[in-house]
Amino acid sequence: MVLLEVSGEGDRAALHEAIWEAVKEFIRWYTGSSAYSGVYEYLEDGVGYAYTNPSAVDGDELSWVFGDFAGCCARSAWAWEHWFQLALAADWDRFTWLAKEHGLTLESEPPPLGELLAKDWGYVVLRGDLWSVSEEGLHGDDKYVGLAELTAEERARHAEACERCMCGPCEMLRPEPDFLATMLNALDDSSTAPSAGWYLARMHETSPEVLVALVRAGNGAMRGLAPEVERYALRVPDARSTLMALLPDLRGGALGLALYALAEIGPAAERPTLVPRLRALLDGSDEAAEAAAELAGRVGHGVPGLAEELAAVLDREVSEELRHSAVLGLANLHLPPRTPSPAVRARLEREAARDTKAGKLAKWVLTGPVPPSWLVPSG
Repeated sequence: MVLLEVSGEGDRAALHEAIWEAVKEFIRWYTGSSAYSGVYEYLEDGVGYAYTNPSAVDGDELSWVFGDFAGCCARSAWAWEHWFQLALAADWDRFTWLAKEHGLTLESEPPPLGELLAKDWGYVVLRGDLWSVSEEGLHGDDKYVGLAELTAEERARHAEACERCMCGPCEMLRPEPDFLATMLNALDDSSTAPSAGWYLARMHETSPEVLVALVRAGNGAMRGLAPEVERYALRVPDARSTLMALLPDLRGGALGLALYALAEIGPAAERPTLVPRLRALLDGSDEAAEAAAELAGRVGHGVPGLAEELAAVLDREVSEELRHSAVLGLANLHLPPRTPSPAVRARLEREAARDTKAGKLAKWVLTGPVPPSWLVPSG
């Protein structure tokens, strides 16, 4: 059983369902091969998760039970409970956000990811299927392979899984060296870099070297990588020193990613120290300028003249992405009760007449009473 405690006046049943959907979405990233088809059939057949379970929402407790039906589905039941815990541990921020979205607060603590990944007697993929392991051999839901029947290579994999779980989610979240190398190589291609960044940002082990690799992959993939770099940087010891040392050699999207990370880490009081760097980039037109325009709105509250400098970006012939970033920055600088100056308002009114993302956002800045959830005021 997986159990979470919540508080608040929101819809507990709706949150219960939303968490389960988010868990399945998370696990799909790690279980795409056909070896996991049987474990998904356990859910499709209605054996595992029952929405009609009357105890699923009990006061302030939300629970998810994965029945093994007298042992005939033990492998799948235990796997889903294990993966549910991994999803909570590795993506806890998403679940706290889901709770907030439903008017509730998660009172439980996240499971310790390191302990889950170090668990012995777990799972392994062999012969095109997922198996739970024991000293005797491999166990499926309805089949068994004894240790004596395994080849030498299979026995080696079995021995590994007896020491630490080797299911796909554990191998990738830990990460195992081969998977880490594959993801770092994938950063070299702008078409695969965002998905590689997603995996890297959720790995238990972090390092300054991986942070540097993520940042340097920004040219051509800055937008897709920005949330992953921000997330990763928060978990790297002394990330600020690593990033500051990189800045002189970075350009374009890579510089933009370093700035996104620097704006995310460290005490809120230190973030305005980025403003001079951001101002210096507003005259540009590359991805670094896009990042600077957006981040000026996050960290530049109360800085004299910054809103006017940011609004001046809209006077130039620049990309739609840069225009949107500039308006987004202005939106954050003018969250209620702040109001734009006449000079800034004039530019926003002109932008609002355009049928673009920037135009629609400018219209909201001029008329909207409630900030959208994706506007991020500075700390």
